[in-house]
Amino acid sequence: MALFDEHGDRKINWKVNLAVLWTGVFFAASSYTMCVPFLPVFLLKDLGVPQDNVSFWSGLVYSITFLFAAIMAPYWGAMADKVGQRKMAIRAGIGLAVTYVLSALCQDEYQFLTVRGMIGLISGFVPASMSLVSSTMPIEKMGWGMGLMQTALSSGGILGPLMGGYLSSWFGIRASFWLSSVCLTIATLLVIFLVRDVPISEERRNRKVELINDLKEALQNRGILFTMMMFFLIQVCVMLLQPLITMYVGQLMGKVDDEAVQMAGVIFSLAGISGILAAPFWGNRGQRYGYVRTFCYITLGAGVVNLFQFFTTDVYQFAIVQFIFGLFLAGAIPNINANLAEVTDKSIRGKAFGLVTSAQMSGGFVGPLLGGALGHVLPTRLVIICAGIILIGVSAFTYFTKVKGK
Repeated sequence: MALFDEHGDRKINWKVNLAVLWTGVFFAASSYTMCVPFLPVFLLKDLGVPQDNVSFWSGLVYSITFLFAAIMAPYWGAMADKVGQRKMAIRAGIGLAVTYVLSALCQDEYQFLTVRGMIGLISGFVPASMSLVSSTMPIEKMGWGMGLMQTALSSGGILGPLMGGYLSSWFGIRASFWLSSVCLTIATLLVIFLVRDVPISEERRNRKVELINDLKEALQNRGILFTMMMFFLIQVCVMLLQPLITMYVGQLMGKVDDEAVQMAGVIFSLAGISGILAAPFWGNRGQRYGYVRTFCYITLGAGVVNLFQFFTTDVYQFAIVQFIFGLFLAGAIPNINANLAEVTDKSIRGKAFGLVTSAQMSGGFVGPLLGGALGHVLPTRLVIICAGIILIGVSAFTYFTKVKGK
């Protein structure tokens, strides 16, 4: 059955939406990974933060973005149900393009912390795009489509760190911020001119945004509650590591210099390559065998592989383990997203994606703080292993509560 757009005069071509939003998410992911992995170096070299305080400030600038994003995500999700996912993607894209410009102009850590908070308040381009794809795609294509959208994130994860690493060493990280703003502008223009949204009923347009009631409803929906919990824990594991990797690569190579920054960019990109290779495979497995069951196997595999960090002694071994780790973890998000689409009605899809995005951003807030705290008392290698233990626990919980007996 054909879907018409929000104006009711044009059919929605889900293939066009998928292709355009894939491109938009790719540019958004590229802009993010072009800058974020190298924020500790930006604080150290460009903003003059003393080396003894870099870990503290890194945790702050990573966490504040996720804190404000977690607060705002349910509101933006509810607004998407009211005015449309397309408008929310455009809002976020324009806002993020502006904040990357402001990041390039920062002169001290306090200004930068403020801008990072603004990014959190404005964010939402990727979840709006994911929700829009899920709302216009045939249900029988859902697992494949969510896996394909994950490859957009992974592809951006390849290009971003490579460009960011070399741009930072050649021209400074401020050049990465400028280029990131250009990427977000292109992504937003693509959505403005090429993407079509689903119709919004008069009842939805007049519906009041009541965040407390939305949260209460979500807590009564076991499917949404489970998805929120999984998003939170996966993001904790990812962000537990991200602020540490660039400095850890420097430790393995003997010093934090331009060569170490470039190598860190390569290692971040390996995770993106593994995502491109693995995400569609895991999406198809989820569609065939069940999204939750597949998610259980994915997190078990990722957790076990991450434990091998205990045996790494040089940067190349670390890179290999990170790549294999990425092959498993690439399947987590598409299967969670596809499962969310199964357990929610289209009329509340934006609200649901907003709530799980809030949970994901909460994990992004907790992860860097936890990583920084553990980094003060444990070697970085053991902090990385902690992420593997969490993932194994996630797999066990999922198996015993959702898979066993079915």
